[in-house]
Amino acid sequence: MMKRAALVPLLMVGVRLQEVASFLAPHQPQTSHVILRNKIQQNLEENSRRKAQGGAGETVAGAVLGGMLLGPFGALFGAQIGANMGANNAVDRAKKEEMQRLGVTQQMLDTAQECGLALERSMEGLQATQDSLQTQQSFAKMLDSDAAALYEKAKTALDEGNEERAKDFLFERSKVQDKLKGVLIQCADAKKRLETMESNVAAIERRAKEVETLLQRTIAAKTTSDVQMSSMDFSLSEEDPLLKKFRDAGID
Repeated sequence: MMKRAALVPLLMVGVRLQEVASFLAPHQPQTSHVILRNKIQQNLEENSRRKAQGGAGETVAGAVLGGMLLGPFGALFGAQIGANMGANNAVDRAKKEEMQRLGVTQQMLDTAQECGLALERSMEGLQATQDSLQTQQSFAKMLDSDAAALYEKAKTALDEGNEERAKDFLFERSKVQDKLKGVLIQCADAKKRLETMESNVAAIERRAKEVETLLQRTIAAKTTSDVQMSSMDFSLSEEDPLLKKFRDAGID
């Protein structure tokens, strides 16, 4: 029969929660991701449709792509903006006219679309990895709790003089701890993958912000140019037509 003194070292063997806290602590993302979906595409579709139908679709420059100005990365740049933009019908033609009026080229929209889709896929992968890590962490906490409970049962059995029962509890605890160690290794690997993915997402976000800034500058520059041209046209025709007729007739 196993002696009490021989059982004491076994009671102290194993992985404890405080030893693995860094693996079980919830992971805090290093970057924040604010995604406004479908704003650009919605505005583009709505205004182009009204314009194609002869309605009040004329808006100030930038309204069609207003979501872009709301940032960050408005609607992931519309996600699908730039796709199916052929002039096959009135709405598509209206879209092209709106793009031209804003000074936005198809290439710019294609770049924004690629950036948005890359960001979306990266975010999905990041979320999946975060979910996986959280599941593994929850499982590890459960195993650690089970090991702690078995430890207490072994101590109680030992205090009651039931050394065989205590030995059974310790043997079961040892199996739980072996499983816990494997889960902790998986948690460590998942954390490394998560850090790498966060770094990749941050790089894509920086690129997306550059594209967004370019589009904002383009729209702003086109708006300024249109306003200046409009002011020039107004100044050239600001003379009252009736006074001009009198002047042409030699009447002051």
